[in-house]
Amino acid sequence: MTITNTRCKLASSRPSDTNEAQLYVVPASTEIDAVLRICNQDTSTRTYRLAHTTAAHGDVAADGDDWLAYDRNIQPGDIHEYSIHANATETIRIKASIADKLSFGLSGNKKVTS
Repeated sequence: MTITNTRCKLASSRPSDTNEAQLYVVPASTEIDAVLRICNQDTSTRTYRLAHTTAAHGDVAADGDDWLAYDRNIQPGDIHEYSIHANATETIRIKASIADKLSFGLSGNKKVTS
């Protein structure tokens, strides 16, 4: 068995709509220890949602118990950070209250076992 650790940018998004969306799916045989940064690039306070869904959940809307942050306020120019550990096939999902004004960036350690 070989384990490879890589520090990298895993995903980024500046949603063009206000629909819930998949930001990142952890690949098979992989786990991540990462930081998600959310930046409000608008001049007004906005809100966002952040969910961590399990492998069994699939690519569908997050359930009530999946949410890590729900309609959380973020002031203009602010950055919020979340530490996230996720295993193979788990998903990080996001939702912005406005299009093209909130950016989401996920970076950290990707551990692949082969």
